[in-house]
Amino acid sequence: MLLSIGFIGFAGLRSAVIVIPTYNEAENVRWLLPEVLRVLRDAGWRPLILIVDDNSPDGTADAAEEVAAKLGGVEVVRRPGKLGIGSAYIEGFRRALERHGWAEYVCEMDADGSHPPETLLEMLERAERSGADVVVGSRYVEGGCWVEGSLKRVMISRGANLIARMSTGLRVRDATSGFRVIRASALRRIIGELKGLRSGYVFQVQLLYLLHKAGCRIEEHPLRFLPRRAGESKLNKGEILSYASWCLRALMRRIKSR
Repeated sequence: MLLSIGFIGFAGLRSAVIVIPTYNEAENVRWLLPEVLRVLRDAGWRPLILIVDDNSPDGTADAAEEVAAKLGGVEVVRRPGKLGIGSAYIEGFRRALERHGWAEYVCEMDADGSHPPETLLEMLERAERSGADVVVGSRYVEGGCWVEGSLKRVMISRGANLIARMSTGLRVRDATSGFRVIRASALRRIIGELKGLRSGYVFQVQLLYLLHKAGCRIEEHPLRFLPRRAGESKLNKGEILSYASWCLRALMRRIKSR
C-alpha cells in the first residue's frame, strides 16, 4: 500500500528523494519528517521523503501518513513484514528512479534522529558544488564524531570499517555509514545489480563498492552522529556475523585476484 501527497509550486527547484527505511520508529518520524522538509524547503530544495515501512506494530506508517496529509512531500510504502534494511533501500531506490524521475539526488537517511537534517542539506550542497556522485556522512573525517557513543559501539563501528576497507579496497573511512547523498544518474548505473545484495547492514558496504566499481566519485562530509532519540537499535549479533562473513569472502576474492 502506498500513500503519496503531490507537489504544488515546486517547479525549477533543486530536488531530492530521501529514502528512510522504518521499523518501530513512530515517535521519531513525527519529529524527523517535518524537520527534514522544513530544512530543505527553506534552502530552496524540493524534497520527497520516501518511507519504506516493514509493517511496524507501533504505527510508524500511520504516523508518517499523518505528516504527509499535513505537510505534503512524504510518500509511505507499507510492506507486509520485516524484510530488512537492504531490501527496503532497494525498493525505495527503484521507486525513486521509476516514479520520481525529476529528482536529481536519491538519499539514504536513518529514521532514529542520529542523522541531522542540517547535515543532509550540507551534503546536498556539497554534491552540487563539487560534482561528486556520492557524498557520505562520515564520523571518521575531520569534524565528524560520535556524540555520546558507547565505547563498545564505536569499537564495533571502527572495526567494521577497517574490515570493509581491507576486503574491498575502498578508501572511504566510514563505509558503513547509512547517511548518503547519491546522484540519481549514478544510481541508475548500478540499479540492475542491486537485486543480489544482502538485506542486512552489510548492504551499505556492498552498495558503496558497486558505486566505486562503476567509476563514481565518492566524497565524505563530516557527520556529528547523534544518539537515537527514541526506541531501540536494530543491530544484532546475526547482522554482525552476516557482515563479517560477506567481508571475509570479499577479502578472499580480492586476494585470489592479485
